[in-house]
Amino acid sequence: MKCPICGSKGLKTTNSRPTLSDTQTWRRKSCQKCQSSITTYEKPDMSWLSVKHAKDNKSTPYKRFILAKSISEAFNDNNEHGIADIDSLVDTVEIKIIKSKLTIINNNELIKIVLNTIKPISLRAYMQYLASHSNPHSQRDLNSLLSKL
Repeated sequence: MKCPICGSKGLKTTNSRPTLSDTQTWRRKSCQKCQSSITTYEKPDMSWLSVKHAKDNKSTPYKRFILAKSISEAFNDNNEHGIADIDSLVDTVEIKIIKSKLTIINNNELIKIVLNTIKPISLRAYMQYLASHSNPHSQRDLNSLLSKL
């Protein structure tokens, strides 16, 4: 990494710790040439993860933007949450996936993780996400899904 002030490659990490949400690593770096200090945030690259879809039994590479879009749609009409909050929710879901130590995650398991993450924040968004990702055909189907969670 280069110093954004002088362009030198002589950056030294002077402090490092996990963020409060434990989704990123905060690092304080000092330039050996111009003595300026910068802060960086590092988070894991999720390119190793695949999502397995039950209907065709095929795996596709995990895409953060797809997860973010689906969560955002659940909060679509809810003005209490902004884009930054959606990004934090996606970070939280990704940390839960990393902690599961899976390299291939079943789509239904991913849906459960998302639901468990958004439920304490907004019951309305929880129900919206559940309805859009389970396609219940009746109230009975929806009740059955809810009982499984």
